[in-house]
Amino acid sequence: MITKESSISKTQLFFMIIQSQIGVGILSLPHDVSLISKNDGWISTLIAGLIVQVIILVLWGLCRRFPSLTIYEIIPHVLGKRLGKAIVLCYILYFVVTGSLVLSRFSQIIDIWILQRTPNWILILLMLGVCVYLVKDNLRSMARFYVLVTPMLIILFGLITYSLKDANFLYLLPIGQSGISNMIKGSKEATFSMLGFEFMLFLYPYVKASNTRKLIAISSAHLFVTLFYTYLVFASLVFFETRQDLYLTPQPLLYMIKSYSFQIIERIDLFFLSIWIISVATSIATWLFLSSHGLKYLFERANHAAFLPYTAGIIFIIALLPDNETDLEKFNKLMEPAHFSFIVVIPLCLFLLSFFLPNKRHGDYNV
Repeated sequence: MITKESSISKTQLFFMIIQSQIGVGILSLPHDVSLISKNDGWISTLIAGLIVQVIILVLWGLCRRFPSLTIYEIIPHVLGKRLGKAIVLCYILYFVVTGSLVLSRFSQIIDIWILQRTPNWILILLMLGVCVYLVKDNLRSMARFYVLVTPMLIILFGLITYSLKDANFLYLLPIGQSGISNMIKGSKEATFSMLGFEFMLFLYPYVKASNTRKLIAISSAHLFVTLFYTYLVFASLVFFETRQDLYLTPQPLLYMIKSYSFQIIERIDLFFLSIWIISVATSIATWLFLSSHGLKYLFERANHAAFLPYTAGIIFIIALLPDNETDLEKFNKLMEPAHFSFIVVIPLCLFLLSFFLPNKRHGDYNV
């Protein structure tokens, strides 16, 4: 049941989508995209943004068919109770594993750049503790935090912009040399970095706005993320003199700003990471929130907080499995079909099947 305390505004929806999309992937995105698209990595990012916008329209179409139901309620409604609960369980597992991989990547980056002697399990445990505290209350309190921390992205934007004083825009030339096929292949890497917009499948009925205004808020948030990511890739391409430097640098943004310092702040890269950690926390909190709420719907309980220790415990264990970057890349490759299935295929099938349901209008289903 949606209460006044759990409802959010379209503005809060805008910020929640931004914070869910921007996370651990921003540090490695320029490197991952440029490996395939070369100088045209920024074009691949724009293509990825267009692809994601098409997916958002499909998800919006599904949510518009069931404006007062979350994804966990839509699935049993369309597929039936038994099959529906099985699919809901698969969604829960998907969110748990996705959150675990983000958490594992976070701990590895912190281990490399800041806390080399601190065991990874301590970093993972501390981050999980923060995320559990963040999502234990209602949705509105979580939304307020997301709104509060989003302006800090301006600082990240400012630090990257400062490094452009030594940029050479001729490094982008010739534009289009990688070819259309490589641009499209590179867009796949950028698309995975934009994950988080599927949070709308749960948030949709909690937003106090019309269907059109919800779509505008979600699309505007995604446009912001697309332009932000494109700018980061663009900045990396014009900063590094040779493409080989960019190919061999797993977190190019950190290397860009590491060479600068101010009188007040000597290690700007550490300052950058301290703000980046907040975006990672909101991203992990989203997966934790979705998985715990999925268990709430699956077991028909009134509160999701009772399931937080269990979901956090499973995420903690899975996050410890990858020992190094190679293991993490293997996990990511295994998850690529899952991303496509749970974010594109299943919602699209639900949307198409919904047209074969009886034409009803009542409290939990609208056509």
